[in-house]
Amino acid sequence: MKSFASIRTIFMHSDGVDWMLMGLGLIGAVGDGFITPIVFFITSQLLNDIGGSSVNDGTFFMKAISKKAVALLYVACASWVICFLEGYCWTRTGERQTARMREKYLRAVLRQDVGYFDLHVTSTADVITSVSSDSLVIQDVLSEKLPNLLMSASAFFGSYIVAFLMLWRLTIVGFPFIVLLLIPGLMYGRALISISRKIREEYTDAGSIAEQAISLVRTVYAFSNERKMISKFSTALEGSVKLGLRQGLVKGITIGSNGIIFAIWGFMSWYGSRMVMYHGAKGGTIFAVVICMTYGGSTLGRGLSNLKYLSEAVVAGERITKVIKRVPDIDSNNLEGQILEKTRGEVEFKNVKFVYPSRPETSIFDNFCLRVPSGKTVALVGGSGSGKSTVISLLQRFYDPVEGEILIDGVSIDKMQVKWLRSQMGLVSQEPALFATSIKENILFGKEDASTEDVMEAAKASNAHNFISQLPNGYETQVGERGVQMSGGQKQRIAIARAIIKSPTILLLDEATSALDSESEMVVQEALDNASAGRTTIVIAHRLSTIRNASGICVVHNGHIVETGSHEELMKNLDGQYTSLVRLQQLENEESDVNVSINSKDLKYSPSLTIQSRSNLLTTSGIDTNLSGSRPTDKKIQAPSFKRLMAMNRPEWKHALYGCLSAALYGAVQPIYAFCNGSMVSVYFLTSHDEIREKTSFAYMGEYLTKRIREKMLSKILTFEVNWFDEDESSSGAICSRLAKEANLVRSLVGERVSLVPLVVVCYYAQRILLKSLSKKAIKAQDESSKLAAEAVSNIRTITAFSSQERILKLLKRVQEGPLKESIRQSWLADAGTMTTDLAKGSYAVGAVFAVLDRCTTIEPENPDGENIMYGGASDKIDESEIIVAAKAANAHDFITSLTDGYETNCGDRGVQLSGGQKQRIAIARAVLKNPSVLLLDEATSALDSQSERVVQDALEHVMVGRTSIVIAHRLSTIQNCDTIAVLDKGKVVESGTHSSLLAKGSTGVYFSLVNLQRT
Repeated sequence: MKSFASIRTIFMHSDGVDWMLMGLGLIGAVGDGFITPIVFFITSQLLNDIGGSSVNDGTFFMKAISKKAVALLYVACASWVICFLEGYCWTRTGERQTARMREKYLRAVLRQDVGYFDLHVTSTADVITSVSSDSLVIQDVLSEKLPNLLMSASAFFGSYIVAFLMLWRLTIVGFPFIVLLLIPGLMYGRALISISRKIREEYTDAGSIAEQAISLVRTVYAFSNERKMISKFSTALEGSVKLGLRQGLVKGITIGSNGIIFAIWGFMSWYGSRMVMYHGAKGGTIFAVVICMTYGGSTLGRGLSNLKYLSEAVVAGERITKVIKRVPDIDSNNLEGQILEKTRGEVEFKNVKFVYPSRPETSIFDNFCLRVPSGKTVALVGGSGSGKSTVISLLQRFYDPVEGEILIDGVSIDKMQVKWLRSQMGLVSQEPALFATSIKENILFGKEDASTEDVMEAAKASNAHNFISQLPNGYETQVGERGVQMSGGQKQRIAIARAIIKSPTILLLDEATSALDSESEMVVQEALDNASAGRTTIVIAHRLSTIRNASGICVVHNGHIVETGSHEELMKNLDGQYTSLVRLQQLENEESDVNVSINSKDLKYSPSLTIQSRSNLLTTSGIDTNLSGSRPTDKKIQAPSFKRLMAMNRPEWKHALYGCLSAALYGAVQPIYAFCNGSMVSVYFLTSHDEIREKTSFAYMGEYLTKRIREKMLSKILTFEVNWFDEDESSSGAICSRLAKEANLVRSLVGERVSLVPLVVVCYYAQRILLKSLSKKAIKAQDESSKLAAEAVSNIRTITAFSSQERILKLLKRVQEGPLKESIRQSWLADAGTMTTDLAKGSYAVGAVFAVLDRCTTIEPENPDGENIMYGGASDKIDESEIIVAAKAANAHDFITSLTDGYETNCGDRGVQLSGGQKQRIAIARAVLKNPSVLLLDEATSALDSQSERVVQDALEHVMVGRTSIVIAHRLSTIQNCDTIAVLDKGKVVESGTHSSLLAKGSTGVYFSLVNLQRT
């Protein structure tokens, strides 16, 4: 009963049309199975006519032959209709159901609350695997494997029905042998379901490592950790290889057991001869009955091989269904709940106690109270990890408090409709999350029905319109995966525009200007001040100069508000924490003070004059980063090379030899059997042993080749230059999808199917004629779906905050429309044969795999022809005491030891369990631990509060002694001790010198203007 319920998960996503298609497809599959037994029946009559005719009745003989020929012609026409019905209907419904399944799965994932992801129930790797690999497995089963299984079962029953009608006595004698055919198949399916589940888990673990390596490729390259990631990936694949070998052994034993068919044939032939001699049976009838029974048995045996794919599909369906059926505690799809007719925006936290689901032992808030009056701006300040950002997460109902309540206009937010509640808020977070689409589309995430004019107005208000207009494609410019094509400041301004266009009642600003340079910050801060007018605004800030005009300032320390009041009121408390923070920042500014009185009118302000980051220079200055000869061009995928594929299997040459010999012996059984029909016992033993060895040997080859291809692909990918990963088709989701699928498809060429090597030639041409377009477009659809799913899960907080689940699902539908239409056209030619279609897909995958392996890169980190570039000499074996020293230097040791698991605390997917400042300090500790010769600091202290920044800055300056250091900074106080300061504008160095020499230029200097602008 449980197994039946599991199988039903495959069909959960079907609608009325799909059931109609499956019904017609079932008719086609059953009819397809009955065709051959009917042909045997007509053939028996034909043989009886031939055998019973005499020389004198030639006219009667010819009429009989003609009659049978016409009957066979009718059967051929019926076969064409039935096979077309089978192929078209199953292929069509397979595509329809899997497209709907991807949408439902992604919808269910995006429906979950944030705590679901914090607890690692579903990671980005899980989602990529389900959207790409799992959906492909289910689609293959629905489109091809299931109809083949149904056809085999139909052929089995049809053969025995026809045999019974022709000669019931002989059929009854042979009927008990059915048990010998069914038992191995049933055991096979039962064993494979268990093994398939375990293999799926192993592949998910390996996929998680690959996804992290690719999505964080800049960090991997920066620390020369390519070998380490590849080693972890290889270790994670070992488990799947062992399970795959077990799977191959089970399959070999089961399929090899089908050799008993030949013993059945021998026995039935002997018994049939007795019936001819003593019961008057005709030879043609005997032949047809025997061949029907052996055909039915062998067809069922071949059909049982599809149980492997059915079991894999059941496992995939169970995992997907489990997510789809899960109803989160905080359900954004629940339309129940109160909607306020008019929202004033008064916010109040009353005696709130809160712990993160992933760290239940650590209390974040205990009896926390906060009140934000309607239309006022309240700023939260304090050290990193003090709980400031948690306030915003609770207000948006990412989590629910353990005790206490949160009120908006006197109504508890847990009584409000979740989607409506979030629609009343606009969020600009510390780390802006952009999607791999156009700038316009990213801004429209804030308000879907906004016009182009609204988008432009929002961009102007956030100081983004000018730089967007300078881009070649303007608002249609693609931002790349996670906004990689934009600089930090540009991403932040787009995120601000996304919040402003929403016209929210409550504005939430979590370090909204942290990534901006002084000039942009000033303009954007003015825009935010205007946007805050008349709105309830909660601001989280480390730069205290940005919150002086706030109606109220609350100092948060260890989950409590220890001080509250306006800037002036708090400054009166000379021993207060706020005063200490202000003094600390004033000290930084005094160190870079300019002893020249300057009128603000004298400042030559230009939005383009700033100390830019590298990506900003390349993006906004119009420099072509794709100069001729600067990077290799990706070649078109070449025709697959079976010889090269075999070369990759060279380490398994012994198993290849055993497998080929066994396959040759097994292939010789049929002609030998035709010659020696009576050799029952020898054929039985020959077939059984050799086929078992054949399947096991080729399984060994296939599993190790799959592992080797995955390793080689990831190893090669981690040598490519960084801009390759910026391309749309090279996103982490698309690459992980290819790692999951293509290696498995290639296995079909050298796994057990290699026992029919000549069909590779046939499959190659079938692939070119029938499946080439379908394969490419299907793979493209899978890659696009995987990329979108990976982005959605990575940015789940942004999607949840803006209630953008439907927009993501619309994008998913859009990327699947083209391949869906193509599949309708291709399904007319879909029934090209089980072996041919599998090998055709595999042959395309071979070309795709070698396209990656053959690609040349302009930057080879371990080129044997040159000198290896090593960043320092850090060993893989690091003593724990060294880690602690590095953490202390980065001011991270104290907060790490305060965590329940200390240094063993899991950071979560992309560090989601840590605050921005905590992540930054861990990253700094990682750089300190490496003890590098060259130190690169790109806004290394931007996410830190004043206290942490000063300590970390001292540590960094200590680390920089004796090293070549390049520092990129917006806070000019952090670079005043540098030997040389270079001011960049439009890709050129416009000023260069020490801090004092640049200030000596007075009001005509660009650096001088920037310093004074930052002090105002």
